[in-house]
Amino acid sequence: MSAAIYAIATMDTKGAELAFVREVLRSAGVSVLTVDVGTLECPQVPPDISREQAQAAAGQSASIPSGDRGSAIKAMAESLRIFLLEEFAAGRVAGVIGLGGSGGTSLITTAMRALPIGLPKLMVSTVASGNVAPYIDCSDITLMYSVVDVAGLNAVSEVILCNAAYAMAG
Repeated sequence: MSAAIYAIATMDTKGAELAFVREVLRSAGVSVLTVDVGTLECPQVPPDISREQAQAAAGQSASIPSGDRGSAIKAMAESLRIFLLEEFAAGRVAGVIGLGGSGGTSLITTAMRALPIGLPKLMVSTVASGNVAPYIDCSDITLMYSVVDVAGLNAVSEVILCNAAYAMAG
């Protein structure tokens, strides 16, 4: 299999949005794999790579700490970081696009920061208009402000998500 764009979100809350991005990328002729990093409910749409697969690759059990959102995000972020580094080392990652609010942005950018400079990394986020230093640190992650909450598809979110997908396709 050739390298693909890894499209990542908490698919228990952002599944429809990630599926939309996947379809825009595919329509542009880009190979894409969706990755679920949700920590609560089942994904809204089936991912190509489940949260359990990402955790297993990181040598972690399928159980996420419950009751403490911060601990759950931290555990999943570490799993995703290890998983993406292994996938990149195997030559399977052409770039990474993430969608999220504050928790998802923290989770996904933790993994993005571990990837090498030069690999395309784009995070569509509700927090892109504030202090982004904790998410970017010393890396080349590109943040795109979502303008509206990443909580459903509408006339505004579809334009933003299309722009993000086409930026990754470029």
